[in-house]
Amino acid sequence: MPVEVINMVSFVIELALNLAQVVVIASVIISWVGADPYNPIVQVIRNVTEPMYRPFRRLTQGFSGPIDLAPLFVLLIITTLQKGIIPQLKIMLLNPS
Repeated sequence: MPVEVINMVSFVIELALNLAQVVVIASVIISWVGADPYNPIVQVIRNVTEPMYRPFRRLTQGFSGPIDLAPLFVLLIITTLQKGIIPQLKIMLLNPS
C-alpha cells in the first residue's frame, strides 16, 4: 500500500475516534445536567451513543449501581484504539518485514 493511502486512512480513523470521544463526553455532560430530551441535539447525541453503551450496560447491570459505567468503558476502548492498536497497525503497514 502506498504511504499516502495509509496515512490518509489512519487520519480518517483517528478523526472518527476523536469525534466519537467528543460525543461520548457530551453525552455524559448531558446526563449530568439533565438537558431537555426533546432538544434535537440531545436526541442526536443519544441516538449516536446509546448503541455504543448498550453492550456494556448489559455487562454491568448487576454491579454498577446508580452509576452508568458504559461511557467509561467506551472511552477506554476508544483510547486503547487511539494509543495502542492504530499506531501499531500503521507501523506494521509502513514497515513490512
